[in-house]
Amino acid sequence: MRCLAPYTERYIITRLLLAGLFALCFSVKAAEKTAESEEDSTPFNTPELVVADADPLVLGFVDARSKQNLNGTWNFLVDPMGVGAPGGFFGGWASTRTPVDEWQLLEYSYPTARQIRVPGDFNTQFEDVFFYRDRVWYQRVVDVVRKADTRYHLWLGGANFDATIFLNGNPIVRHQGGYVPFSIDVTDQLIEGANDLVVWVNNRLGTDTVPTERTDWWPYGGLARDVMLVETPSAYIVNAKFELDEDGKGLEGSVQTRGFNAGDRVNISIPELSVKTSAQVNEDGLATWQANAKPTLWHPDNPKLYEVSVTAGQDRIQDSIGFKTIETQGHQVLLNGQPIRFTGISTHEEPIGRDGVAYSEQDMRAIFAEAKALGANFVRLAHYPYSRHAAKVADEVGLLLWEEVPIYWNIAWENEETLAIARDQVARLVQRDWNRASVAVWSVANETPYSQARMTFLGQLIDDVRGMDDTRLVSAALLGAMNRELQGVILHLAAEGLVSDIPSEPEKAIFKAILDKAGDQAPEAGSGFAIVIEDPLGELVDMVSYNEYFGWYYSRGIAPQLGVSEKTVRQLILKFMPQMEMRSAFDKPMFISEFGAGAKSGKRGEGVWTEDYQAAVYRAQVAMLANSPQVQGMTPWILKDFRAMLRTLPGIQDYRNRKGIIDENGRHKLAYDVLKDFYNSDWAKP
Repeated sequence: MRCLAPYTERYIITRLLLAGLFALCFSVKAAEKTAESEEDSTPFNTPELVVADADPLVLGFVDARSKQNLNGTWNFLVDPMGVGAPGGFFGGWASTRTPVDEWQLLEYSYPTARQIRVPGDFNTQFEDVFFYRDRVWYQRVVDVVRKADTRYHLWLGGANFDATIFLNGNPIVRHQGGYVPFSIDVTDQLIEGANDLVVWVNNRLGTDTVPTERTDWWPYGGLARDVMLVETPSAYIVNAKFELDEDGKGLEGSVQTRGFNAGDRVNISIPELSVKTSAQVNEDGLATWQANAKPTLWHPDNPKLYEVSVTAGQDRIQDSIGFKTIETQGHQVLLNGQPIRFTGISTHEEPIGRDGVAYSEQDMRAIFAEAKALGANFVRLAHYPYSRHAAKVADEVGLLLWEEVPIYWNIAWENEETLAIARDQVARLVQRDWNRASVAVWSVANETPYSQARMTFLGQLIDDVRGMDDTRLVSAALLGAMNRELQGVILHLAAEGLVSDIPSEPEKAIFKAILDKAGDQAPEAGSGFAIVIEDPLGELVDMVSYNEYFGWYYSRGIAPQLGVSEKTVRQLILKFMPQMEMRSAFDKPMFISEFGAGAKSGKRGEGVWTEDYQAAVYRAQVAMLANSPQVQGMTPWILKDFRAMLRTLPGIQDYRNRKGIIDENGRHKLAYDVLKDFYNSDWAKP
C-alpha cells in the first residue's frame, strides 16, 4: 500500500486536472456556440445577471444639485465577442486588476486599456471604431467620502443605445433606448473610498429597437452625455413642474418627492413675481400648488426667464424658467395669443467644425447662433432627444424648439417591448424639458408609413405626451401618400412640358400621350395644383407636419415613370412649383418639417450636387410655400452637412448627408442666403 499510494495520488490528481480542463474546454466551446447562435447577444442572455430597471422618474434640476462630476477620462475596451460578459473565462466585467507580477495571466483588464473622453461618442475618438456598432466597456474609479443622511444617485444623461452598469463588481441597472437621462439610487452599493464603476454599452440596433438599425444619421455609440453622482438628502425632491394655469390668471405646478410623509410641506418661491407659497405632500409624495402672478411671457424676441426655487426639508432646487402659451386656432399657431409663423431650420446633434456628438453647452450655442443669424425663430431637433443643454440654451437665446423621439421610418409596431422603449423615451424627454419655455412641439415620429398598428402605437405615445404635458403642441413629420400625390403632379408637368421649350420633341410626344389618356381630367398649363395631406394621423396631432422633396427625390422617381430625362423633369418641376399649393385635409395649421436638396460645398455650375441647383430648389420651394396659406412654418432640411452611413457616394457625400445649407465646417452655401432673404420677407409676418 505504501508503494501504491504515490501512484494513486498522482493518478487522482491527474484525473482531476484532466476533468477540470475538459470542463473548462467544454464551457469555452459552449460559450462560443452561444455566441455563434446569438449574434446580437446581450448580458441579459446570462441567467446570473440580474439588474434593476432605471428609475422611471427623471431626477430633475441636476445642474442645481450637489454632485460629483464623472466626466473626463475613462478606460475603454472594444469587445465585439462579449469577452467581458459576466462569468466569462477571460475575466469578465470585474477584471479591473493589473498583473501582480510577470507570471500572472490576465487576458482582460481595464487599467492597461486605452483612454476615452466622456461625454462623447466613441466612433469619432478612435479611427478604428468609426464604423463600429457593437459592445464596448467603460471603466473608472469613483472616490467617495460618504456623508450622513445623504443618498447618492448615479445619473447618466444618455447612453447609446443599451447600457448595463456594474458597481463594485455587481450589476445594478440596465437602460435601453439611448439619448435620454436615467438614474439609479446607488447609496447601498457605494463604499467609502474607491468604487469601481463599469458601464457596458452596445450601440448595435435591430428591427425591434428604437430607432431601428437603418437610420439616415450616424448611430454614435457610448456615453454621449454627462455622467454624474448626484447627492440628495434622505428625503428629497425628485422633480418639479411650473406652468401657467388654464385661466391665465396665475401659475401652478407640481412637486414630486421621495422620503417625506403625507402632510409634509414644500415651499415654492419666484422672488421677481412675489410668489411665495407652499403645498402639502400627499401619500404618493406629490404636492400641487397655485399662485397669483402675471409673468412677462417668454417670446423669441424677449426670452424672459425667472429664477424659481423649491425647498422641502433639507432639499432645495432652483432654475431659470420662462412662461408662454402656445396653441392652435383654425389654420393659425398662436404664441401668447398672437399669430406666429415658424421661420425654422432642422438640425442634427453634431457640432460645427468637428464630427461626433454635440454634447456641450458651447456646441449648442454655436449651432443656435448660426440659426439665429439665418433669421430663424424655430429649430427642429431631429430625430432624437438632444442633450439637456439644447433646450436650456434655446431658453436663453430665444429659439422655439421641436423635440422628437426616434420613431423613424418603419419600426416594430406590434412589438410590446418596442412600444415600452418608445414610451420610456417620450416620458424621459418630457419630464426633463417640461419647464423649458423654448419647447413648442413634442414630435412622436418621422416619416412612418400608414398602418393600423402604426396608428395604435403612435396614438399611445400622443396620449402619453398629453397626459404629462398639455401645454404644448403635439405633431409628427408625415410622408403623405406620395404615389397618389405624384400622379397629380405628373399630369401638371405634362401640361407644362407641352408649352415649354425645355423638353425635346420626343419628350413632348410623351407628355401629349399622357394628357390624351387623361381626357377630361387633363389640366391646362398654368392652372395650378394642390397637394392635400390626408394621413389619418392628422386627426390626432395639433399641427399637420409634412416632409416633401420636390426638386430632389421626386424628380428622380418621376423621370423613369415617364420615360423622359431627369434633367427635363427637374427643370420643369422647378418652373411648376410656384404654382403649387400645400394643404392638409384637416382644419389645423400645416407645417413643412422638411424640404431640401444636396450640394457639395464649393461645387458650382449645372446639375445636381451643385450649390446653384440647391439654391434653385430653395427659390422654388419658398415660392410654393408662400403660395400655401395653410402653411404656418417650415424647417428646411438641414442646417449643416452631417454624418450618415447611408450616404456613400465617393467624392461627393463620403458618408455625409449633403443637404446642409452650411457645410460641416460652417461655410455657407448659396441656399443659405436664399432662405435668409425669405425669412426677412413679409411672409414671416403673419
